[in-house]
Amino acid sequence: MCKTLDVTRQTCGRYVVETCLRPDGAVFLRTPEIFPVNARNWHGPYENMNAAITDFLDRTAIPKITRKKLSSLRDHGYAGDVGGKEMILHLDRWTGATTLSDFELVEESTQT
Repeated sequence: MCKTLDVTRQTCGRYVVETCLRPDGAVFLRTPEIFPVNARNWHGPYENMNAAITDFLDRTAIPKITRKKLSSLRDHGYAGDVGGKEMILHLDRWTGATTLSDFELVEESTQT
């Protein structure tokens, strides 16, 4: 896709990302070291670099859940202790994979 264009590599949040700017201004983004491997494809086009990075950070953010949601996840077997740390089963919005994830507890009114 971006074989003849410049690809920029940087750390973004917890991940290494590569971005590619086409001559028409469109931006593409990929995560070359993420798993599963099929999640390494280029994503885009985005309007600009800021839109690409913002979308990536939003999709890879640690889930924010309420105590009520955590209780429901526990009741259904989707939350539990993993090596002394409570984690949840979560559908990753970037990779599309179901994965174990840290989470942030938030009050009911501040959940996003």
